[in-house]
Amino acid sequence: MKPRIGIVGNVFTGDSEIFYHNHATYTFQGNIDAITQAGGLPVVIPIQSEELAGEYFENIDGLFLPGGQDVTPSLYGQEPDPLLKTTSLKRDKFELALFKLAWETHKPILGICRGVQLINVALGGTLYQDQSLMKRSVTVEHDQAPEFLGNVATHVVKVDGNLQKVLGNKILVNSLHHQMIKQLAKPLESLARAEDGVIEAVQSKDAVHPLLGIQWHPEMMLDHPEMRAIFTNYLSLFD
Repeated sequence: MKPRIGIVGNVFTGDSEIFYHNHATYTFQGNIDAITQAGGLPVVIPIQSEELAGEYFENIDGLFLPGGQDVTPSLYGQEPDPLLKTTSLKRDKFELALFKLAWETHKPILGICRGVQLINVALGGTLYQDQSLMKRSVTVEHDQAPEFLGNVATHVVKVDGNLQKVLGNKILVNSLHHQMIKQLAKPLESLARAEDGVIEAVQSKDAVHPLLGIQWHPEMMLDHPEMRAIFTNYLSLFD
């Protein structure tokens, strides 16, 4: 059977005639397509109370934490900076509960953008609340300008470790984040960095915790074989 990959959904809270002015639970189609093309069975999980995480977790084989809001700073010991954008503590707590279950049971975990940031926080790391707060000798714009579509690559990432087998030594990526990893959690190791030193990919240091975290959005660039290979690599963790 295909592995069931739980993709945590987001909630659209704006006012839209398309949804008859109702809120809506959703995930981007790219998340669905990426998992499907890689051989998995995507299952969208709505944001619920953390007490219900266990019941949802029983029905999945792997966990996919996708992009979305900023992670609540109090979860990594910081006060909100004026540059902080929208947060959702309910989503944070629900995803943290799911992550804890996946980590403890050694089920494969994938984090994209916000997802890799949440993973880092869950394991004891911290974040820069905005890219301007990181001292850099080289400036790379990580919050991709609105005139660029999400499928447009805007900067280079240098790839290290076993991720080179998937992506090669360097890769052009899109970039839709203004936050990034500050202190890397001790259980994690970096697999890729941008030219300014921003961590762009991580994995667990030990083999018993199958985990892959990617800071850019490969699900928006599925016409590139290297981006599809990221999800194929994740699904290979079930072999």
